[in-house]
Amino acid sequence: MGSQGDNFFEGAGFDWESYIVHRPAPDAQFYQLIYDHHRTNGGEFNLAHDIGTGPGNIAEQVGKAFKRVHASEPSAYHTSVAEHRLKAIDPDKFTTQQCGGEDISTAGHKSGSVDLITVAQCIPLMKVDQAISGFAKLLKPNGTVAIWFYGRPAFADPSQQRSQLIINQILSKAWDRVRPMKGTGFEAAKIMLCAFLDNVAFPEKDWKQVRRVKWNHDKPMMFLEDDDVDFEIKWDSKVRKDESEEKIIDRDFWAIDADVAWMRGFVDYALPWENKDEERAQFDGLFRELELSMGGKEKKQRVTWPVALLLATKK
Repeated sequence: MGSQGDNFFEGAGFDWESYIVHRPAPDAQFYQLIYDHHRTNGGEFNLAHDIGTGPGNIAEQVGKAFKRVHASEPSAYHTSVAEHRLKAIDPDKFTTQQCGGEDISTAGHKSGSVDLITVAQCIPLMKVDQAISGFAKLLKPNGTVAIWFYGRPAFADPSQQRSQLIINQILSKAWDRVRPMKGTGFEAAKIMLCAFLDNVAFPEKDWKQVRRVKWNHDKPMMFLEDDDVDFEIKWDSKVRKDESEEKIIDRDFWAIDADVAWMRGFVDYALPWENKDEERAQFDGLFRELELSMGGKEKKQRVTWPVALLLATKK
């Protein structure tokens, strides 16, 4: 596990392959939904740009549909990881660059040159209005931006209410290391999650065919309970009247049949800072409780996810 800092995932000790294993993964149908929107609105499949690429796992998948994929990432270490992984797949298809998502339109790319921009699991950490404006400059007319975020793991079986309470407690305790949050970037990020990204605006002068899809919106997106934060949770909805909104309850969406070891891996790699001995002992006790609640060490329970997907077409 890495150490706590401005970026939890920084450092050569972080195991990116285990990170990928212990994440929910968008399935083929999810990508197809994005591509169908893109195609229907006149988009081409030449160049995609994956923002905040991390280890390049999303760029890898997008590369199956696009001729070329550029992957950018603000961290130098992450960029080197992505470059190593993606070049091993296809050195001619993939390129990488160290750059923040908000700055990508001024980082040497030609305006109106990109067909699709993907932004997975990182929009809450950006200066959102600046980022959306930059995406509009980078995209071709009829190009698409696809932004998504998944939230707190949710046990699909109602009989696993005890397990849900325990994993909520574990996640809350894991966030103790970054309190207080008020006045930090975490405050804005968590408010965005509570809003299911509804406070992300797509100005009408730049964007058309805006579509917001929410799966399992009856489950909380934020990894903390409302009472666990030290700031007021409120936001202004930026949803325009002409935008499409869809809400879907599907407990099989991105579902994972997880045992307690997978759940621990999810927490470890979602919030990978080192714990002191006393904290580690507390986590060990909570995970033992979770193991019993889930039915034993080898028992698997279905876990689903609240997910928000934003699709918008460049005018």
